[in-house]
Amino acid sequence: QTVCINTAITDITYATTGATGATVTGLPTGVTGTWANDVVTISGTPTQDGTFTYTIELNGGCGVISTTGTITVTPDNTVTLTSAAGTDAQTVCINTAITDITYATTGATGATVTGLPTGVTGTWAADVVTISGTPTTSGTFVYTISLLGGYGSVTATGTITVLPDNTITLSSTVGTDAQTTCSNTAITDITYTTTGATSATITGLPAGVTGNWASGVVTISGIPSVSGTFTYTIVLNGGCGTVSTTGSLFVNP
Repeated sequence: QTVCINTAITDITYATTGATGATVTGLPTGVTGTWANDVVTISGTPTQDGTFTYTIELNGGCGVISTTGTITVTPDNTVTLTSAAGTDAQTVCINTAITDITYATTGATGATVTGLPTGVTGTWAADVVTISGTPTTSGTFVYTISLLGGYGSVTATGTITVLPDNTITLSSTVGTDAQTTCSNTAITDITYTTTGATSATITGLPAGVTGNWASGVVTISGIPSVSGTFTYTIVLNGGCGTVSTTGSLFVNP
């Protein structure tokens, strides 16, 4: 018979005649053989895997009598990360391909992968689970691999964090990003709220006006000392996506 490791075998019994006892050898750990009242009984729960050919030898009586049988103990399925350490807890930008995640499996005849972001798929072939693709939704996704077939209820989990693209939104009064002022007169502060970025670069401002980024907010302020039409550009740094915006300052002499 064939059984899973740590699962009781179906008892095996032999009737004997003439013997005064019996010896049973070759059994897996956890399985024993006993003789009583002319019956050999092999029973127990194997705790090691492999193929075990056991031998029963009768003691006493007449003749050298023995018989053999086989118990095959199959190990539990296994699933092991084989891609680089940390690929099962990676962070990527939306619409950017993940680094492929692979797992080696033993014992299973298939696997299901659930909990992946849209655009990312999990497949099983030739004892390998492969998770790959380009996520099109942002968020934190905890995926689960469940092995099918074989022995044991075996799963593995991991996390894919998908960051959204940076954003920049005017937060000062509507029209402040296209204002007109006089030379040597303070502009109305212009502010933008940003998400995702770790800094911002502001170019195109007139002399006397500066732009800075702090705690997710871009602030443009100051007193222009030159006249003209100035189109400024804000480019977000860090985070995901190439995100920028523009505005204008009209400075009358």
